[in-house]
Amino acid sequence: MSSVDSDAILHPSTVISMSLSDLNTRIATNGRQCNYWHMAAITLLFWDHLLSLEIEIKYLWKKPLNSSGYLFIIQRYFNPIAIIFTFVTLFDDLPVSCKTLSNIRQGILIIAQLVVTLIMTLRIHALYGCKKRLLYFLLSVIASLLSIVLIVTYTIHLDPPQESSISGGCSTQLDSHDASRAAVAWLMIFIYDVLLFGLMVHNAFKTRKELHMIHRLKFRASLRVILLRDGAMYFGVMTLVNLANILTYYFSEDCMRGGLAPFTSSLSVTLVSRLMLNLHQVKSSGIYLSGSQMVTESNRTVSHMVFREPGDSTP
Repeated sequence: MSSVDSDAILHPSTVISMSLSDLNTRIATNGRQCNYWHMAAITLLFWDHLLSLEIEIKYLWKKPLNSSGYLFIIQRYFNPIAIIFTFVTLFDDLPVSCKTLSNIRQGILIIAQLVVTLIMTLRIHALYGCKKRLLYFLLSVIASLLSIVLIVTYTIHLDPPQESSISGGCSTQLDSHDASRAAVAWLMIFIYDVLLFGLMVHNAFKTRKELHMIHRLKFRASLRVILLRDGAMYFGVMTLVNLANILTYYFSEDCMRGGLAPFTSSLSVTLVSRLMLNLHQVKSSGIYLSGSQMVTESNRTVSHMVFREPGDSTP
């Protein structure tokens, strides 16, 4: 054997060293990507908050809050606090185990998405004339899907996920088996979004004549049109982002398995905040929800929904 051939043969320890080096490089690269996505989530949430703060103060804080307003405040201010905590755990060495921090972060995401889901459910409830049977059905679906999410997240993880420290903090890394189970939570959200979108399309089809008449009469604002338009926008954007997030659980590596989850959650919260502010702006313009009413304009009659003012005793 020539000297060249003998030099080409690597010692096993050298091969292992090179493999570990490549692994560490990959983990570090994915770790930076995770941090970038967390920063993007924080930036999106706070930047939009600043942009819409004036509208929020004008249409919410300067008027008596109703149940819709309180729900908006919860989802508006819970998420910035929660996402800051999540970001801190990635860098600061807190006196808590990494697995505990991971469970807390999962709980934060579940609560944030549950509030968003309830808000979107109430929008569909309003779109269908506040029918209690539909609301009970949707709440039962939420309860069933939430049970699956909680079981998948906190019960069937027989072995703790692989954990690694990044910059002194905690970044949970799932293997492919655990990642596929963790993706179920976001799949449940996607399934429910599809259900709500289907109900929205069904309502639009049933009321297409009314929508056409509203368009012909050129009303300044129609709650039904706003609910349908904004709901379609939300579903379109969140479907693309949520699918990308779900795919990371199956095709990404290290902490990038589910690395888009914080950004996906922040985007959904941001969009829902905008949707609710749109409704409150319509409310302040003189259109109030008191059920299904008949409004006559230009000798034409059209059924539409309006917001109820606080203290309005109209049934």
